[in-house]
Amino acid sequence: MTELALPVLLQNAALLLAVSVVFDVVSSRLTIDRARIEQAVSGLLLGVIGVSIMLSPWHFASGIFFDTRTVLLVIAGLFFGPIPTAIALAGMVGFRLTQPGAASVTGIAGMFLAAGLGLAWRHRRRVLEDLSFRQLLSFGLGAHVLILGQTTVLMFLTLPQAVASAAVAGLWLPLLTVYPVATSLLGVLLVVRLRARRLTDANARLTAEVEAQLQEVRASRARIVEAGDRERRRVERDLHDGAQQRLVSLSLELRMARNALGEDGDPALRKSLDRAADEVLAALAELRDLALGIHPLILTEAGLGAAVESLADRTPVDVSVDVGPDRFSPAVEGAAYFVISEALANVTKYAQATSATVRVRGLDDELTIEVTDDGIGGADPRAGSGLRGLADRLAALDGTISVASPIGGGTRISAHIPTIHPTPASVAAL
Repeated sequence: MTELALPVLLQNAALLLAVSVVFDVVSSRLTIDRARIEQAVSGLLLGVIGVSIMLSPWHFASGIFFDTRTVLLVIAGLFFGPIPTAIALAGMVGFRLTQPGAASVTGIAGMFLAAGLGLAWRHRRRVLEDLSFRQLLSFGLGAHVLILGQTTVLMFLTLPQAVASAAVAGLWLPLLTVYPVATSLLGVLLVVRLRARRLTDANARLTAEVEAQLQEVRASRARIVEAGDRERRRVERDLHDGAQQRLVSLSLELRMARNALGEDGDPALRKSLDRAADEVLAALAELRDLALGIHPLILTEAGLGAAVESLADRTPVDVSVDVGPDRFSPAVEGAAYFVISEALANVTKYAQATSATVRVRGLDDELTIEVTDDGIGGADPRAGSGLRGLADRLAALDGTISVASPIGGGTRISAHIPTIHPTPASVAAL
């Protein structure tokens, strides 16, 4: 029967490695940091593997059989830590106690020694990812030399000398050849797993850091746009309440002075007052246009629909406007307004169009804008800074803009701005 030891133990080692591969696939879903529940699950799985190994042993004599459980326990102590190892050890010892025989004490003692050696080297090594095949082979050989020594002593103490001698003679060769190799191969498999997990965790951390940085960049861009809009509104209010009001007052004063002078006054003075009044009106018109370009007050007070209607009225081309009454956040309304304003300015300057259409639709999660004209087409968004600047502005809100302008086929500018649910338009008090 002794000559069967090596083939049977080789088969046992192969079973150990195959079951461990299955365990590696299953346990890869668990984090290697192992919370208590994960440690318990790992221990139960290791116990199941150990019992399955003990179900296919090499039978030397009645009650005396050997298997590769020590390989599993050495590796469990080294790679899985005390809690999983203790759970697995308890299950395997319990199963061994159900198998009566003269060598049960020797077998149980060998299991305790194997688990203890694995845990001791784990405590000494700390970092396991850098273990090499040679180191694992040396560890496996040293561990099983100690296990062989303990087994030899206990067998001679608990078994008849002839039986103990025959058992040790059949055990020492596979214990010092197959077992260390199986230990090192299984250890290499788990080292590879640890290295892969370390890379996966590092990649996950880097991905999370990059995503957090991107979120911060998006948030900072949105804050910059919002701050710019606030400053635009402040400048527009200052112009409206300050310089524009002063120019209006000055225009009235000039008209009153002209009327007080009458038709009999100095013609040169009358002409000078008329010219000054006209210049004040022209300056007032230019200042109003400037204020509208900075931030139209009507957009803040009446919303996007009224602001676009005002834009269309000042555009020399016939513009059809289809904008709903819903209100959105100031940043979204500001971005939409300037997209439409820039598009209509391009229609006036370059398109040679006779008509244009503006459509704005507010959906649950975005605002869509479409400006089309019947002009000559051929618009290139890369040729000017206006649309590029709008694209940057929209990107700060995670929005997009696209231009379709075939030659001779007019131009279509489309924009999408993510937004929250539209705010219902205010209803005048009755």
